[in-house]
Amino acid sequence: MATKAKPADRWAEPPADFHSLLFDRVDPAKNEDRFYFLAWHPTLLDSGAVVRIYGRKGRSQTTRITPFPSLVDAWPTIRRHIRTRLRHGYRIVEPDPESPDVGKN
Repeated sequence: MATKAKPADRWAEPPADFHSLLFDRVDPAKNEDRFYFLAWHPTLLDSGAVVRIYGRKGRSQTTRITPFPSLVDAWPTIRRHIRTRLRHGYRIVEPDPESPDVGKN
């Protein structure tokens, strides 16, 4: 019996040009209309920060900023947030998930 090969994790390494991802989760039956924005922003001191903004569309939102020395150091945290959002039913809406550059080095 052949074993199924695990698909490659497209988020294992940070894409060279990673800036941000926008997720949404819409389910009218459950009255859900949520968004989750995840970004890497450089700072003035040759470091950067992971910025997360999330909430219900058109309502108040929550912002969290976590500093890191580099994108490579921040990537495990970013990757964890990406995987969690996808596991919770969110979908990537920006950049276009059909773009050949999304999630690739």
